[in-house]
Amino acid sequence: MTKCQACGKEEPAQQICDVCGKAYCTDHILRQDHNCFVDPRGINMGGTRVYVRTYGTGAAKETNPPKTDYYDKDMFEQKYGYNAVREPPLWKKIIGSPTYVIIVICVLLQIVALLSLFNEMCDAVYQLLTLRAGFDYIVARPWTLITHMFLHSRVLIFHILFNMFVLYSFGPYLEKMIGKKQFILMYLVSGVIAALGFILVEGNTYVGLVGASGAVYGVLGAIGMLKPNMKVYLYFIPMKIKYMILIFIFISLMFMGSSSLIAHAAHLSGIVVGLAFGYYYRNRLKNSVRGQNDY
Repeated sequence: MTKCQACGKEEPAQQICDVCGKAYCTDHILRQDHNCFVDPRGINMGGTRVYVRTYGTGAAKETNPPKTDYYDKDMFEQKYGYNAVREPPLWKKIIGSPTYVIIVICVLLQIVALLSLFNEMCDAVYQLLTLRAGFDYIVARPWTLITHMFLHSRVLIFHILFNMFVLYSFGPYLEKMIGKKQFILMYLVSGVIAALGFILVEGNTYVGLVGASGAVYGVLGAIGMLKPNMKVYLYFIPMKIKYMILIFIFISLMFMGSSSLIAHAAHLSGIVVGLAFGYYYRNRLKNSVRGQNDY
């Protein structure tokens, strides 16, 4: 016999709510009948955040009324509808996504970069965070392997606009596929390997290296491996992302070693790292699905 969590009725076999995981009778199995609904500020139940109305010590409703938070949720439900989900504030959305945090850091440092054209202190900060293409420089300032990918050109605004647009478009999607921690790891590794690849190809030129391009190309490479048939637009031309990546690889190979301001070797290195990460996570996702089907 199982006991209904709402009315206490005992039956041989009662249904289980998919949201809160508790047993209810036929009259109370629906979510609206036992006051169970999705809420970002609720408790974590098996990966799904739910809110379940309870009453402190378990006393009767009349003698121990619900807490204020529960009352607020009831009012929210009545105002916006039973299936409505309370949206978190903007700052929580930002800090909850590595992509948005990276974008905010890049924008703030871009302001420092612009001010560095007129302010010596800002220029000193910009130079301190800039990576220069030389292995001995990396040994002297190892932090620049990380910090350089959050800086961008001081005069070419298109540099940061392109990188942040691509990151904003694809970063959150990749986060959901591989997880936030894995996304951060892949992003940083792509940026570091991109810088090292540039130095290996171009040599110790000590030219200043700034930009998130290597890491951003890593994001594209990972998605291209995980979802090769995803439809994207390259200069307003619709195509599958796998073909766009092939075009980027071809361009990088064609112009690698040229005297242009674009670090094509870094782009190519970032794509290769992203493809490798995407291949790893694709096999991992396949194995997880296969393991679930075995049960």
